[in-house]
Amino acid sequence: MLSKKFSSRDELLSTVMLITVIGSLTLAVIDEKSRSQFLDLTKFAVGTYIELLIPRLRSSDRS
Repeated sequence: MLSKKFSSRDELLSTVMLITVIGSLTLAVIDEKSRSQFLDLTKFAVGTYIELLIPRLRSSDRS
């Protein structure tokens, strides 16, 4: 069911975003001095993913 709803491009984007978030949070735990930069990177990655995903969901609902 998910493969019908999401294209391979969306699956790739989801995978890259998940790796970015996990990696950034892991590095934030390890390096306390740079924690705020890693958390900012995580917020940016999640925000970008949501911004790219929402217009596609809205356009597919109308079709």
